[in-house]
Amino acid sequence: MISVTQSISGTYFSANIPDVVFVIDGYRAGVTMTIDGVQIYSEHLYPVHGEITIAELDRLLTPYVRQKLKAKLVISINEFVVASDKPAASTSLSADIIYCVADINTTADDFIDTHFLTLLEGEKLTALNRLEYLHYIGSDNASVIAEYQCHDKKTFPILPVAGNDKYKTLDVSPSQFVIDDAFLIGFVVQAGKRSFRFSIDFDEPDCAPVLVFDNSFGVEELIYCTGTHTVAPTYKRSQGYIGKFNRNYDIAETRTFKADTGFIPFSMAVWADELFRSQSVHVVNFKDGHPNVGKEVVITDSKSEYSNDDDEMPRFTFSYQYSQRNHNVLDMLRSGRIFDNTFDNTFN
Repeated sequence: MISVTQSISGTYFSANIPDVVFVIDGYRAGVTMTIDGVQIYSEHLYPVHGEITIAELDRLLTPYVRQKLKAKLVISINEFVVASDKPAASTSLSADIIYCVADINTTADDFIDTHFLTLLEGEKLTALNRLEYLHYIGSDNASVIAEYQCHDKKTFPILPVAGNDKYKTLDVSPSQFVIDDAFLIGFVVQAGKRSFRFSIDFDEPDCAPVLVFDNSFGVEELIYCTGTHTVAPTYKRSQGYIGKFNRNYDIAETRTFKADTGFIPFSMAVWADELFRSQSVHVVNFKDGHPNVGKEVVITDSKSEYSNDDDEMPRFTFSYQYSQRNHNVLDMLRSGRIFDNTFDNTFN
């Protein structure tokens, strides 16, 4: 007989899957696991005092769920007695697993029902010339309530631009909500119980770099850095005599970029750390006003320290390099001055 003392059911984030504990009368249990019908685990487990614990499911399942963002987990348990190779008893457990590497202190069902797939709490500062995305899980229709200076609010229906039956992606770029004879000061995106606010930065500062990264939910977000951007190539030269002449027979170039987020609101400070923990980061360049996802990069160093002093605002710095071996890159998609990702011709 199989007696499950700690089970799984419903929906979980991949970082918060509980242990499965069960008791058997036989001498071993055959355990298999499938993700969306594909077997990923099959082992015979032996009890200690009749009890078996399947622990650290997050470490096992997260790499598989990352590819799908949301998947169905089924754990099948078969009990075997010594005298037979046929199972004496069987049971199965199932749950929906949503990819998330953050430890969120609420249930997955509650979070996905009331939040977009981002760790940013509060509002995000943006500008009219920026591209912005939001993602959510559910079938709710989305809309935007735009706020203007000296003008009534206006509601815009908004349709998903990407996604599938598991999640939806919204393009919430501010330029879509501009109307004649009014200044857009902010807007709220709503989808069911979910609500997220953007506020407009009227200064529209130059941004470099613009980076798109996979966040803790495996979906893409963009960060616009407004501080100083520098590049510092280094060269490792291997030399030797070829005949009578000393030659550089191999030159390895490492191009290191240093970036500064500029001052950001406290509401965005925790969210900005998402960039530094992301395993997939790409540069975004703009050509004739259109965004193009460019080279993949790796963050090599970062500093995201800040305090609660009244006279301090968060400002993060970091370094990154091209992930490819060849760092001799000519980017034909970049417009404007050398580090400028905006649409103007400043200093050009």
